[in-house]
Amino acid sequence: MTSATRLKHKIYAHRGFSGRHPEMTPAAYREAIEWARTEGVELGLECDTQFCADDSLILLHDATIDRTSNASGQVFERTLADLRQVDFGSWRIPDPRPDQRTIMTLTELFDLVQQARIEGAPVTLAVETKHPNPRGLEIEDRLAKILAECGWDTAGSPVRVISFSEPAIRRAGELLPELERTFLIEYGNTEWVSGELPDGVTVLGPGLDLVKEDPDLVKRIHDHGNEIHVWTTNELADIEFCLELGVDGFTTDYPDRVLQVLGHSLH
Repeated sequence: MTSATRLKHKIYAHRGFSGRHPEMTPAAYREAIEWARTEGVELGLECDTQFCADDSLILLHDATIDRTSNASGQVFERTLADLRQVDFGSWRIPDPRPDQRTIMTLTELFDLVQQARIEGAPVTLAVETKHPNPRGLEIEDRLAKILAECGWDTAGSPVRVISFSEPAIRRAGELLPELERTFLIEYGNTEWVSGELPDGVTVLGPGLDLVKEDPDLVKRIHDHGNEIHVWTTNELADIEFCLELGVDGFTTDYPDRVLQVLGHSLH
């Protein structure tokens, strides 16, 4: 990977460049990679992963395919071959290309990122393990195995593990002690707003609505020596609001908008 501008703040492309393409499709991730390459700015590619029926880890946010496809049903009841026949793009854009409607596996995304890094694109990964799910912490076990096969399970790995599940984030710490982890929380979760985090976790990832409700959360997190990465910051006013509070990272459908605001802050 060639040298890139290392901003003070981290930017994560939420489900790929999902402001331009259907989420977590090859098109969304290739767009994010090309954007990072063109801008010369380090970009994290965020994804959600869970098991389908025949034991593959696929990229999908919801427990069902109802919202993001032309079909319906539980993800864990569908095989990968079955899911390959489903259109995951038409809900978002008319007449999608093949790469805008195809589901991806986690290993396919890893291969894409590995090749992009070889070619000089400054990209990393933030992998969210989805919970609850029918197989529990098997997701973390499988993720650790795949990362070991890629050589991405030690310090310096381009992969960060993120999750809303405390047991999952702890399990990831046991299996992948050298990797960075982010503990996600959403509005209504008051257990982790003091600034303290699970052992070994140094980043809290709250939803934007929680930060708006409790702006002092940023200071409390910093007072405990931790970072705060906020999701999902899409509007310029919200990005500016978070920047003024001093957040450390932005998860966004529009990395170009975040860079626009950060660029202005540097002058």
